[in-house]
Amino acid sequence: MGFVTDKQTLDDLNILGRYKSNSIFSIFNQTITIGGGRLLENMFQQPLTHAEAINERSKIFSFFETLNVSLPFDKEEFEIVENYLRSPESKNKIVAGFNITKSKLLHFIAHDREYELLREGLEKTIPLFSKLKPLMKTIEKASINTPYYNKAKKIADFLSSKHFDLVMEQSVLPSFPLTFQNILKFDYIFRGLFHNEIEGLLKELYELDVYITVSDVSIKKDFSYAKAVDKKEEFIDIKGMYHPCLSGAVKNDVHICKKQNVFFLTGANMAGKSTLMKSFGVAVYLAHMGFPVAASDMTFSIHEGIYTSINVPDNLEKGYSHFYAEVLRVKHVAEEVATNKQLVVIFDELFKGTNVKDASDGTIAIVDAFSKRNGTFIISTHIMEAGEALRKTNNKLFFKYLPTIVKGNVPTYTYTLHEGITDDRQGMMIIQNEKILDIINGNIN
Repeated sequence: MGFVTDKQTLDDLNILGRYKSNSIFSIFNQTITIGGGRLLENMFQQPLTHAEAINERSKIFSFFETLNVSLPFDKEEFEIVENYLRSPESKNKIVAGFNITKSKLLHFIAHDREYELLREGLEKTIPLFSKLKPLMKTIEKASINTPYYNKAKKIADFLSSKHFDLVMEQSVLPSFPLTFQNILKFDYIFRGLFHNEIEGLLKELYELDVYITVSDVSIKKDFSYAKAVDKKEEFIDIKGMYHPCLSGAVKNDVHICKKQNVFFLTGANMAGKSTLMKSFGVAVYLAHMGFPVAASDMTFSIHEGIYTSINVPDNLEKGYSHFYAEVLRVKHVAEEVATNKQLVVIFDELFKGTNVKDASDGTIAIVDAFSKRNGTFIISTHIMEAGEALRKTNNKLFFKYLPTIVKGNVPTYTYTLHEGITDDRQGMMIIQNEKILDIINGNIN
């Protein structure tokens, strides 16, 4: 079974979204090829659950960081080449020649565009293959002793095939547009004789596009690669963690292990609890993809999925209040946890939609129950009493908080984790600073 999650979690962490400028996907969505874009999206939708596969992929990304290479074409050029190569021709040389002759006649008699498109595609394809050959030779030579070597060698060997010698020679001659004889000759090589192999080559180029793109993003963003270890190790250790969409973000260290598998986080509203938990969830998700993460260093045991409850909406159509929607969310996650999967579970302020007493009692009961199950849990609250009660009775929890520093009557936030539980409560101070009561009472013109 693959890595499990759901739409609520993906929305909470803002993972997907081709057309969302602030999604995690959008950070990496810079591929040149359409096929590379599809492959990238597929990788985002299917995180890995085997340490060997994760580490192999991250090693390939890391290898491409050392190369500083780019694909020798742009998006528009490749689209023309891809459209040309996608339509196969007969492997029978006579039949293939007849088909091209027919399209040329139709072009001459009826101004049909098929022959011109074929010629244009071929004239873009020849120099592209010529530029790919030295690139793949460079990558092959550099990739010895890396997981990418076999693929690099396979592509380089194919491009060095004697059948392509004439193609490579043609690319250095000032002989475009191609003659009819050369079109017959070269088109047969690309769309007839080697069509199946070139279909495979296109898939390899999509993958190469993703490797180069992701490694470039990692360099620019100063990300790092996480190391995956076996599921039985049961820990996640992240140093210098921050949110990848924030510039100048404060970094924090988080270590959660089997001995203490519940991270109980307190802090006032606006102290940064939600951002820290989202940063953790995003790091876990990207790490299971083998992608670079926004952290200085990360080592983690394999988990089988992630579930969050950060922004739970009410459901007016079904008549659900915000509180009942929260309860149903907790129930759904509890059902998943009860299957004994090794999951990451993140809850931001349980039961916000009810009174403080019920929220506190519910938080204590749910957190205590979760601590007895497999998995890695982060639970936040601004109800310090719930933390104090759990600290007295449950040694599976460890407690950290995000502090608030009051300067004058203005709260400021460090966004840096501290040990313990905080009793920071600045809600009324913020209300007073915004002069809401003065506005209501008519004391402000």
